[in-house]
Amino acid sequence: RVTGFPSGAKTIEWAVSEFRATGIADVELQQFDQNEGASIWLPLSWEVRLLGDPAFGEESTDVVLESAMPLSAGDLSGSSLTAPLVYVGTATSTELARIDVRGKVAIQKAIPQGHTVFMRSPVGPRAQDLLDRGAVAVLTIIDLPGNMRARDIGCGGGTCFNIGGRDGRFIESVMDAASAAGTTADIRVEMRLESERFSGLSAANGVAIIPGTSRSDEYIVLNAHADAWFDGAGDNGDGLAVLIALARHFATLGMRQERSIVFVASAGHHSSGLSGPGNFVAMNPEIAEGAVLVVNLEHTAQRNIAPARSLHEDGYREWTMDSHEAPIVAGITNLAPYLEGLVERGIERYGTNFVSGPNTMASGEGGTYRRLGVPVFTTMQGPPMYHTTGEVLEMVSTPGMERMARFMAFFVKEVSGASVAQLNPR
Repeated sequence: RVTGFPSGAKTIEWAVSEFRATGIADVELQQFDQNEGASIWLPLSWEVRLLGDPAFGEESTDVVLESAMPLSAGDLSGSSLTAPLVYVGTATSTELARIDVRGKVAIQKAIPQGHTVFMRSPVGPRAQDLLDRGAVAVLTIIDLPGNMRARDIGCGGGTCFNIGGRDGRFIESVMDAASAAGTTADIRVEMRLESERFSGLSAANGVAIIPGTSRSDEYIVLNAHADAWFDGAGDNGDGLAVLIALARHFATLGMRQERSIVFVASAGHHSSGLSGPGNFVAMNPEIAEGAVLVVNLEHTAQRNIAPARSLHEDGYREWTMDSHEAPIVAGITNLAPYLEGLVERGIERYGTNFVSGPNTMASGEGGTYRRLGVPVFTTMQGPPMYHTTGEVLEMVSTPGMERMARFMAFFVKEVSGASVAQLNPR
C-alpha cells in the first residue's frame, strides 16, 4: 500500500467507502500532489547470489538469497557487482580493528531486541562506517524468525541490502565451513539491482466528520495512516481498522458527542513529499484552528513473539507467538494530568497493553500534528516484525484491536465533555 501508487489510492478509497457506509453525511476524498522536488526511491528488480566455487567441493552451486531486500542502490542501480565477502559481526570499532573491508561486501549482524526501531541508530551508522572504510556494499543480517524481508534500517547512500534470519544463518554456516577449510577468500557474492526514483505523484486522504451537538466548532481529530510496506497488518492495518470501527460506533444513533469528531484515513508518511497529516492540516484550516486534541492510532494490536527453546532441523531457532498483543507506548505531548488520568482509567477498564509511563512521544504521524499546538495522543507499537514481510494478518490480535477500540471510544467520549483547560492547561 504505497502512497502515490494504485495500491495506496485504493486503500484510501476503501476507507472512504467504509465511512460513507456508516451513514456519516460529511465524507470527502481530499486529493493532493507530491511536493515539488520530492521523490521516492523504490527497488524494481534485484538479486543477491552467493556464488558456488570448486574450492568448496565438486557439487558447489550458486545460492540465491531470497530474503534480500535493497535499502539503497549506491552505484549498483542498473548494473551488477561481484566481490568477496567479509564477516564483521556487529561492526563495532573493536571488531573492525583487525578486519580489512576494502573492496569487499561486508556482512554485519543485527539482533532486534523487542522493537526493530531500536536497531536503527546503531546499525545504520555502522553500515555507513563500513562503506567509509572502503566496503563496496553492506549486507545486514536481521536475525528474525523465518526468512523475512525487512525494509528498515538504512545506511546512507551506499549499496545496502537486508538479509533474513534463515539466509543469514546459511551465510554464517558457509563462512564457518570455509574458515575451517581455509577457503574464505573464495567466498564471493554477486548482486544486481534495478531501481527508480518517482516524482510528480499524487495521493489523497479520506476525511469524515460527525458534527458535535453543542460545540461543533471544536474538533477531536482521530488519525490512522493507511500506507504500509508489504502486508502491513501491524503498521498500520490494525490502526486503520480501529479508526473505521470508531467511525461506525460514533455514527450510530445517540452516539454524537458535544464536540465534532474528525476521522482521517491518512495517506501516511512513507512516501516523501506526500504527507497525509501535513496535507490534511493545510487543506482543512477550520479544523486545524478548532482542533482541541489529536489521536494518532498507529500500530495498535500486533502480537508479541519470543524465541522458543526448540530448534529447527538445520539448527535455526523456532519462535513462538503470544496470544496477547505486544507492548504499546502511549505518548501525550503536553503531559496533561487530566489526559494521563484518562489513560490510566482506560487501562483499568479495557486492559490495553500500554507499558510506558508519562511521556511526550509523538512518532510517525503524530509529529506533524504537533504544529497545531494542541495535545497529541499517540499509540505506538514497534515489535520485531515491524516493516517486514512477517507483518501478516495472523500477527494481529483481534481481541487486541477490540481492546483498543473500546479504550479509544471511552477516551474520546471523556475528552468531548472536558474543558479546554483540562485538555491543554497553560
